[in-house]
Amino acid sequence: MSQKLVLDTDLLRARVMSLEYKHLTAEEIRRIYIEETGSNPPAQIHVYHSEDFRNVNVNDSGFDGTIIHFYDEEKGINQMYTIARGSEKREKDTWKPLDWAYNALGIFVGQSRSQYRDALEFDRKVTQIITEELKRKGQTIELKKIGLGHSQGGNHAEMIQLTEHRFSQVYVINDAPPSAYQLAYIDKRFRYELAKKFTPNILSDYNLIYSIPPSELKAFAEEYYKKQIDERSIHHLTAEEDLLYAVSGVRGFIDIGSRQFIDTNKGFTSIKDLIAKISDKDVRAIQLYLSQYSDVYNKKGFDGVVQAMTGVDIAFIESLLGYDTIDYMMNAGVIVSKIDHMYGEVSEKISVLLEHTENLDPMLTVLVQFGYMTVEEKNTVLKEVKEIVKDVTSIQQLLHELLNRAKCMLLDDFTFPFAECAMLLFQIEQKVSDIIKHLQIIQENTKNLQNAITISVNAHSLNDVIMALARSKGRTYDKYGNLILIKKVGDHEIRMNLSSAVRVYQKGLQILEEKETVLHEMKQRYFDEYVEDFEMQKRKLLNKINDMEQNPWAYQHLLGHFTYDAEQVYMLRRIDVHESIPPLDPMIPHIFETMFSYYEQEISKGKELIATIKKSFEEFFEQDQNVSKIFDLRYG
Repeated sequence: MSQKLVLDTDLLRARVMSLEYKHLTAEEIRRIYIEETGSNPPAQIHVYHSEDFRNVNVNDSGFDGTIIHFYDEEKGINQMYTIARGSEKREKDTWKPLDWAYNALGIFVGQSRSQYRDALEFDRKVTQIITEELKRKGQTIELKKIGLGHSQGGNHAEMIQLTEHRFSQVYVINDAPPSAYQLAYIDKRFRYELAKKFTPNILSDYNLIYSIPPSELKAFAEEYYKKQIDERSIHHLTAEEDLLYAVSGVRGFIDIGSRQFIDTNKGFTSIKDLIAKISDKDVRAIQLYLSQYSDVYNKKGFDGVVQAMTGVDIAFIESLLGYDTIDYMMNAGVIVSKIDHMYGEVSEKISVLLEHTENLDPMLTVLVQFGYMTVEEKNTVLKEVKEIVKDVTSIQQLLHELLNRAKCMLLDDFTFPFAECAMLLFQIEQKVSDIIKHLQIIQENTKNLQNAITISVNAHSLNDVIMALARSKGRTYDKYGNLILIKKVGDHEIRMNLSSAVRVYQKGLQILEEKETVLHEMKQRYFDEYVEDFEMQKRKLLNKINDMEQNPWAYQHLLGHFTYDAEQVYMLRRIDVHESIPPLDPMIPHIFETMFSYYEQEISKGKELIATIKKSFEEFFEQDQNVSKIFDLRYG
C-alpha cells in the first residue's frame, strides 16, 4: 500500500524547510502541520540534527541539516525527510561565507565534495539508527525516504539522488542546480563515461573538462543521469525572479526533473536574459581561475582560499586584533617579517585580480543594452574603477616604504623614523578614504542593477516563496513563522494572527483547566477537613455515649480504685449522658462557599473570554473550515 506523503504540499514543505534554519523541533513541526492541514500529524515525530553527528576532529565543511522521522502505526506511515540546509550569508558565529564558497568551488567549478560527503554521511547514519529502532520494535511498515532542500541544500538532495538514488522523491525550492563539473568530480562512473565519450586524458587532468563544449557536456550529462534514475522523482519549485535560476543557464549546469514556477514579485521578471549575455569564454575563464584554488579550499577551507587568492593571511590579521602594546613590542621582529612576506604575496595576487577589470567595459555595455544603467552612468563607473586601481597601486607603494622604515626599527631603535612612518600611515588612510568615496559614487550609478539583484536575491529566499504560495490562500506569515490570516473588508485589509490566537486559546484553556483542578481539590479538602471531619467526630462521640449507656460496668474504673470488698458495694450499674452537641459554626461554610463561588465565576468568565477568541476567528473566516479545527488541536 502506497503511503500518502505527510508533507504533501509545497507550502507545508517550504515552511518546515524555513524553520530548519532556526533549529527545527517536533513541537514546531506539529504546529505547522496543524495550521496547514487542520488535522493532527502522525503520532510519532523524531528530529535529528546534523550538529549532533559532527566529527569534531574533522574540518567544518559548512554543511548543516535536519532529518525528520514520522511514524504512525494506525495510519500506515513510516517516512523519513532529509533536509539539507541552504546557503546562508554567513556561517554561525563567524563572518566567513562557507556555504557560498562551496557554491563557487563545489558546484560552479565542481572541485569540492566536502559538503556533499557530509550530507550523504548524515543521511546514512540516521537511516541506520531509524532502521535499527524500527526492527527492534518489530515495526514492519516500509520506510519511505524523501529529500528536501532549498538553495545549496537542494543541490545536496539532488546530488545524493543522482549519484546514490537514496530517495523515493526529492522536492527542492530555488535549488542550486547540479553541474556536470561537480558530478564528474564526485561520481567516478560518470567521469569514466566522459573519458570514453570525449577524451581519456580527463581521468588524469580534470581541468580538461572545461574544454568540452558546454552544450555537448550538458546534453551528455542529462542523458546519462536520466538513465540512472526516474526523472519524475525530482521536483523543482522555482521563483521566476530567483538569482540562482537566472545563472542556471551558464556552462556546466544541468536540468533534471519537473519544474513549477512561482511569481514572487509582480513588478519584476528576471535577470536571466542579462546573465545569458555573459560570454561562455568569460565564464570558462572564471572557472579555470577558481579551479586553481579548489585543492586549497578542500584542505584549508575558506581562510586558505582567501590567502591563496589575495595573499592576505586572515588568521594572522585576526591574531593581531587581540594584541596589546607589549605584545607588539615583544613580537616586533615576527610581525614585520610576516607583513613583509604578506606584502609580496598581496602585490602578486592583487595584480592578477585587477586584470579582470579589463572585461568590465563590455559587461557594462550589456547593462546599458538591458536598461540597467545609462551611458553616462557606465562612463562614470569606468572612471571610478580606474581611480580605485590607481589608489590600490599607491597603497602598495606606501606599504613598501612603510615596511622599509619599519625594518630600521629592528636595526636601531634610536633612529626609528616615527614622523615619516606617521606620515605614510596618514597617506594610506587618505587613499583608503578615497577608495570609499569612489565606491560610493559607483553605488550611486548602479542603483538599478543593485535593485534588480536585490529582488533576485530576495526571491531566492524561502520567505518570498512562502509568501507567494500563501498569498492565494489569503494568508501570510510574520518573521517568527506565525500564521496571519488576511481578509479584505471594503478598502481595508484586516490581518489576524491565528498562531498567537491559538496559543492564547490553548494556553488559556490549560490554565483554566488547572484552576478547575485546584478548585476541585480545595473543595474536596474543605469537605474532608471540615464537613466530613465534623460529622465523623460527632459520630464518634455519639457512639461513645451509646456504649457508655449500654455497658456501664465497662467504665467501673472511672469511679476510682477500691478494695475488693468495697467494689462489691460501689458498683457502677447505670450511666445517663445528657449530651448537647452544637452544630458546625455557620461562618465556616459561608466563608468557603463564598470563596468557591468567586473562583467558579472567575473561571467561567475566563472560559467565555477565550471562547470569544475562537468564535471571532470562526465567524470572521467562516469559509475556512480549518480555522475552527486548529483551535481544537493541541500544538504541543
